[in-house]
Amino acid sequence: MTLIVQLGFLVLARNVAATSVDAALRKAVSADLSEGAVEEGLARDVRAIVPGANDVVVDVAIDSTAVVALVRFRWIPPGPDLVPVTMSIERSIVRVVPP
Repeated sequence: MTLIVQLGFLVLARNVAATSVDAALRKAVSADLSEGAVEEGLARDVRAIVPGANDVVVDVAIDSTAVVALVRFRWIPPGPDLVPVTMSIERSIVRVVPP
């Protein structure tokens, strides 16, 4: 039963982190933020939103056509520590330039 609950938390933690990355990329494009600002904000958001997220590493690349983010973190599930999991989430968003 504990394993099933932790798998559920794993899916939830990954989905919440992925949603946070998507939101940060949309904000970066619309507000024209720097790579450093996006990286700091995204690392802060992942630590705040995903319980048990440790060693958060964020890499953001912004160019004229797209914004790409790679977020890696070690997730320690709540409850008995059966297996720590390293999660990696990569997302990108295309910059849209008005005609």
